[in-house]
Amino acid sequence: MSENEKITRLFAALGADDPQGWAESEVAENLPQLARYRFLRALSQDIEAWDTASVSSLRDDSDAEGATESNPTMDLGRLARLVAREMAFSVLRRLADPDSDDLPADIRQQMPGWVLTETTPAGEPTHRSLDCLYEDLDTVVDSSPGTQPSRTVATGWIWLSNLRPFCEYLAAEVEYDFDDSDWLAIDTALPETDDDQPRSAWYTYPLVGRDRVDLQIARSVNGDEVSVGVQGTVDSRVRSRVELLFDIMARYALAPE
Repeated sequence: MSENEKITRLFAALGADDPQGWAESEVAENLPQLARYRFLRALSQDIEAWDTASVSSLRDDSDAEGATESNPTMDLGRLARLVAREMAFSVLRRLADPDSDDLPADIRQQMPGWVLTETTPAGEPTHRSLDCLYEDLDTVVDSSPGTQPSRTVATGWIWLSNLRPFCEYLAAEVEYDFDDSDWLAIDTALPETDDDQPRSAWYTYPLVGRDRVDLQIARSVNGDEVSVGVQGTVDSRVRSRVELLFDIMARYALAPE
């Protein structure tokens, strides 16, 4: 199989309308068209994930975190900032991890990736990577009243006895390998929490796999429930599955095998 044929097949696997044309451009013009298309395809999927439920979730969370009395202009401005922040987070995450897309493993292994690097003032590469920028985005965004970023996936409560399976199922949604050491950290911290305290005082545990979500938990001191929040940037399918997970873990007590 020629290089042109191989690249054409990879463009076809990505769903390109003209895989042969893209492949010919890469080979004849020596342009990284396959990497460019893969990156833009991932961003397109992030854009398509913005449905009505996603926007409503951002609006509701923004209102819960201190929005002032209703003002249509200010409300749209705040919502626009939140959506822009979410997309910036998605772009930075895609830059940091080319393999965060939905490609099958056998196709992914044949795909080129990318890296964002620093340059000198003269434009010469220093070979130092700007890695995981999405992790520090919140440290530089505008934190003035009414503009706090929000990445709420879902919030609610579950039965305390269901907390570990909840963590395991949530981790599976982002392809994170949750094990005994993760559970030990959460189980050790939980008794010191109180869901009457502000959300910022709850215990937060990151689950970083294909996507990253931050699990926020606090125990009901006088009950058998745990208040839970899930923060992160996920697509609508994962968001729906997490919401269903909350519903199941609040309705039923899971019995171990």
